[in-house]
Amino acid sequence: MGTVIYLVTIGLLLVAFGCQLHKNPATMAIGTYGVFIVLSVILLCQHWWPTAAPIMAHVLLMSYVVASLLGAILLLSMAWYSWKKSRQLIVPIVIGSYLLSLVVLSPWHWWRLSAPWLLLYFVWQFCRFLISSICYGLVIQAPQSGPLVVLGGGLADGYHVGKIVDARIRAAVQDARQMATFPIIVFSGGQGEDQQRSEAEAMRDRAVSHYGVPESQTRLEDQSRNTQQNLRYSSDLLAGAPMTFYTSDYHVFRGALLAQIQGISAVGRGGVSVWRHRLPAFLREFAGVMSLHKRRQVLFGLLWVILAGVKVIFFP
Repeated sequence: MGTVIYLVTIGLLLVAFGCQLHKNPATMAIGTYGVFIVLSVILLCQHWWPTAAPIMAHVLLMSYVVASLLGAILLLSMAWYSWKKSRQLIVPIVIGSYLLSLVVLSPWHWWRLSAPWLLLYFVWQFCRFLISSICYGLVIQAPQSGPLVVLGGGLADGYHVGKIVDARIRAAVQDARQMATFPIIVFSGGQGEDQQRSEAEAMRDRAVSHYGVPESQTRLEDQSRNTQQNLRYSSDLLAGAPMTFYTSDYHVFRGALLAQIQGISAVGRGGVSVWRHRLPAFLREFAGVMSLHKRRQVLFGLLWVILAGVKVIFFP
């Protein structure tokens, strides 16, 4: 009977997972279903092989330790990127105080059991983000028509396009060449304080000179300073027409979430990035996604800790 329950649960989760992918892949709900599917499969395996319970207990203990360390890394990365973006110390101070309290108060048994749960909360969120991001990249296919929007990402020497942004241009041009009619391509990116020209102009020149893009089919959006503005200003330039935007592969999912929050009809595609950039980039993207709904994260985090405290007090 237990096997049937597990199999039915996994089946229902897979159906919900597939329906959500079809309905709207730009949501963290995809990751929620994915995490529960993985957990259900693990429980099913444990049910099938009860003799492996001692081994499973050791695996769970090691997983708890690893997850706690990963949670600390995630919190530290959020503190770093929060300070780097805003230059305000409030978030780093709060996160640093919490992590320091884990060390100082760890001798108390209840604290060792409940406080790390907040670390596990961020691991849970990161797993949701990672699964959602990967699935989004897999299901979004090349567009059949334009317009296309290439998002800027800084200039290598203040004037020329670097490898990361060049990969975005290349991905957009490859898709454009598969269309019956070459589409309008918007290059989006303003001029930073340390740049000699706008990112949009540099990208357009690279696309025209290196990839043979007809200049008449290009448009420049040269006022934006971040991804949210990239999408908003490009959408305004295109009079709200549905569009496909191109950014780095690790950045696509957050771009899709930002477009959805602003009510912009857009899907994202990614230029391939080298592996050594992906891990720090994913940590940065995770911090960015968490910052989209700050109040919600604070409330859920507090609820998570309260539930942990209830468990320790009433169900030791």
